Amino acid sequence: MKYLRLLTQFFLLTIMATLPVWADTCNSFASYTCAKSTPNIVHLEGTGETGQSVGELLGSNTFSVSFRGNKSFVGDDLLLLAAAPNTLTGNVNGVSFASLSSFPEGGAMGAIQSTWTGMGILFNSPSFGYANVGTIGTTPFTITASGVGAGTIFYAEVLNPKTGQIVFITPNSEAGILQGQTTVAPEPASLTLLGTGLLSLVGLIRRKKA
Repeated sequence: MKYLRLLTQFFLLTIMATLPVWADTCNSFASYTCAKSTPNIVHLEGTGETGQSVGELLGSNTFSVSFRGNKSFVGDDLLLLAAAPNTLTGNVNGVSFASLSSFPEGGAMGAIQSTWTGMGILFNSPSFGYANVGTIGTTPFTITASGVGAGTIFYAEVLNPKTGQIVFITPNSEAGILQGQTTVAPEPASLTLLGTGLLSLVGLIRRKKA
């Protein structure tokens, strides 16, 4: 009896540990509704793994989305959901984000916030949005993020445009966090300091020559 109780507790703890990975549910948003059954099969192809709840590391501003299983998605639309640690900026495949007040996959916010925390990303006022990047043709489907801030997390959903229903979503483990290439612009004060230093150096060289 004692061993049975321990086995039951272990089983329950195992299920609880896997909930952050598989807890995602489809929530209706904008003009889109959810199909009755929403299996998790949309996968973001990253350059590595994060070791966090959001599993894919998107080390480049160009990445791809692939689809598990035998179903053909040709003719369906691809929606990208985005969660930014602060202000959501930029576009994907030239399509700007429409803003959302909350993230449209139930169970995702815990995974998103724990991933930001685990990767040392500060999030003061997270913002959310979505972009319909168009009809799916050949797969994997390539995405180029432009002007999107590092730390932005992407989930993908497949939309049947005839019914307006979301038919497939991304589980936490197969969503991706963007690192990308960022260019740091020098601050005006830093430029002034650099200019002053160069002028001082020129003056010192002239004195030595004299």
